[in-house]
Amino acid sequence: MTSEAMPGGPALTPSRRGLLRAAAAGAVAIAAPTVAARAQSTGGKKVLILGAGMAGLASGLALLRRGHDVTILEYQDRIGGRLLSVPLGDGMFTEAGGGHFRSNMPYVLAYVRRFNLPLLSLNDGLPRYMIDGKVGEGANLATWPWPLSAEERQVTVSSMLNQYLYRAGLDSDTVLDARWPDDEGLDRLGNVTVGDLIRGVGASEAFCKVLDAHGGTFTSSSQALGAIPDLAYHFGDQNLFRIQGGNSRLPLALAAAIGRDRFVLGSPVAKIDQSGQSGPHVRVATRDGREFTGDAVISTIPFSVMGEVEVLPQWSARKARMFAEMEWDRTVKVIVKTRSPSWLSRNVHGWPMAGGDRPWERVIDITGNEPGGFGSTFFYLNGTNADAVLKLPRAERAAVVVDQFRRDMPDLFDEVVSMDSFAWSEQPWIRGSFGGPPIGGGWMVKEWSVPEGRIHFAGDFTTLKTGWVEGAIESGLRAARQIDPEARPEGNPRIRQEL
Repeated sequence: MTSEAMPGGPALTPSRRGLLRAAAAGAVAIAAPTVAARAQSTGGKKVLILGAGMAGLASGLALLRRGHDVTILEYQDRIGGRLLSVPLGDGMFTEAGGGHFRSNMPYVLAYVRRFNLPLLSLNDGLPRYMIDGKVGEGANLATWPWPLSAEERQVTVSSMLNQYLYRAGLDSDTVLDARWPDDEGLDRLGNVTVGDLIRGVGASEAFCKVLDAHGGTFTSSSQALGAIPDLAYHFGDQNLFRIQGGNSRLPLALAAAIGRDRFVLGSPVAKIDQSGQSGPHVRVATRDGREFTGDAVISTIPFSVMGEVEVLPQWSARKARMFAEMEWDRTVKVIVKTRSPSWLSRNVHGWPMAGGDRPWERVIDITGNEPGGFGSTFFYLNGTNADAVLKLPRAERAAVVVDQFRRDMPDLFDEVVSMDSFAWSEQPWIRGSFGGPPIGGGWMVKEWSVPEGRIHFAGDFTTLKTGWVEGAIESGLRAARQIDPEARPEGNPRIRQEL
């Protein structure tokens, strides 16, 4: 087995020059002129957008189409936020951030079509589970060794979960509507976990363990309000895809349409001043001493680092509480390239291909129909599993996880060609992965939608679709419409326009 590290530093943090050169060289084909070239120069507002992830890009593009003047300030030296593609060699890419999309994401699909991005198809999960020292195959339900109830046997995790959600008055379509939940739903679901919810309609403890093996060890203990949309994506649609050449091509496409002259990269925000000292404008200062003024601000700054930004006047009590109390996961990814997708011969594949109560937690197969013949996977580690790995020297992390997995399931991986690890909690601009309300935090759902003076909020952590690009886009469009009610996304006109 080869355990050499894959190219880490340069691949994970591309330079500003390299980023802009790639966009200019046609890494993303844009048939039409940039929106910036077409935007009207009069009659619009000057909007400062803080963050060049998908939320900021979607809002910026929508506002430019309406003739507003947009400047996007970005902490990092690259565009894309948590869409970060990593080259594996041999023309392959893996994803340190958002790993895939699904066909129940209309905004993502609209932008993919708008920019004519080539796609790879992926397999949904047909996993092998290891729970309580026992092994079961997703492809052989009849032999599952756990004490499931009679109705939980001979059906998939997906089918049974959807049955339980239906009994609880939910379904995998309604909960993905941007207008969900209503006030009754907030009150009913904000203080219960997924486990509490489904146990109340018949789920066994054994089923909850299998659900955790499939969706991540945190699933059944997560707040129902925030976890149910995530489950709806995973269990409500089996059509998965990613972008050939890396999912980073999606934000680069939007950035090219906006126009490179509207981005200021490598500029962490230090201060936001709307105290009136700048007249009717809001003033934003960056750490390198530059200042920008605008009529409005859309902030996609993660709440996990909002405390590093000086704000005048100080945040209202509810905003300050939201920033302080939002919970952030500490996800670690261990990225692995294998000689071939050898697990297919075992009738195991997809998202996930294996999961359990073991330290490796879940391994995801994103190979799909990517050419080249190699296998592409990554492990998702959260909570205590992530903490245990983060205590190790970075050079040892991937090998520890992969070696444990190969001892537990020696027949799934053939030769490991390369491996590496990546932790969002170690990135200074976010210091976490997925942000969401804690138990009892349902009130945040309304709070993050309310502007603070001239500051509007976006980012996937300001939706119940936290961790998903669809939620990031949705939030960016919501913020854009607070500034201009006629701001609209490009793409499929059949997309529901009201948020």
